[in-house]
Amino acid sequence: MQFIALIIAVSVLMCRAAVAQIPLTFAQSGAQSGVITGENLSLNGTGQGFVYGKTDLSLHYRFGEGLQIGADLGVDSLQANGQHGGTVFATAGVESAFGKLSVGVPRLVMPQFFDVPAFGGSEVLGVIQGLASGEVLGFMTYFSQTPTLRGLRYDGQAGKITFAASLQQLGDSNRWVHAVALRYVQGAYTVSVGRTDVDVGPYTAITTKAGVFWEKHRFSGGVVASTLAMMGRWENTLNGFIGYALREQVTVEGQVFDIFTATDTFMTWGADVRLGQPSGLFVKAGIARLTPQGDSIVTLSLGYQF
Repeated sequence: MQFIALIIAVSVLMCRAAVAQIPLTFAQSGAQSGVITGENLSLNGTGQGFVYGKTDLSLHYRFGEGLQIGADLGVDSLQANGQHGGTVFATAGVESAFGKLSVGVPRLVMPQFFDVPAFGGSEVLGVIQGLASGEVLGFMTYFSQTPTLRGLRYDGQAGKITFAASLQQLGDSNRWVHAVALRYVQGAYTVSVGRTDVDVGPYTAITTKAGVFWEKHRFSGGVVASTLAMMGRWENTLNGFIGYALREQVTVEGQVFDIFTATDTFMTWGADVRLGQPSGLFVKAGIARLTPQGDSIVTLSLGYQF
């Protein structure tokens, strides 16, 4: 509860300092982004269809140069065989030179700071991969009935460093999710670190991540390492990926994702090619193998990005 009080106090100071400098001007702005894809995953000739969606909408009112107030809405959705899963994120917020404070159901911090390419070109496999790397709540937002994650989130920036911290309640229980992450950008390189603590009752699941991303000329890539500690057990993962833009709208990517536990090691890989259009329409085809001896999954996606 001290954490909540601290964030509220910071928000009051933000507002007071910003309001003191507000000129008498007013402006409205809005933005939206997202992706919708229809996917088919084929294993041994048997196909499974999915519809994946992720979208964000924001509306802000600016008072001079010192203060913004507004609302943010996000939706994650996944449909398969007539069954639907998803989560709605909605917050009201205030933003000034001291950062942004959001109240309501804010988006999870870690998935935004560790945004990696979809495994094998499939957003569905990407969500499953996220679960293996410790993103339990991120997985639940698509595949199960997620508890309402009411709480607070603070985003700030200091020079080349951006950071975020959140405190969210798991439904109506007295269990909480604490998350903090920061990102440092230097030229073509980005370094991210973060941690999430999920109180699940008799124990706490702790996920720690660190990653390096780079993008230069037509190449992009990165490496993300994670550790999940829970009930005295641990699981480590290592995710490496690289991409090359053959043309402005044609990209090929490859991924390697390895899981290490105290007793087992799982080594997986994926590859895909993406053909896009300036309108936002795209087609992706890929392949993924979940173990060296396992069967391959063939993926095909048709989508629209905006």
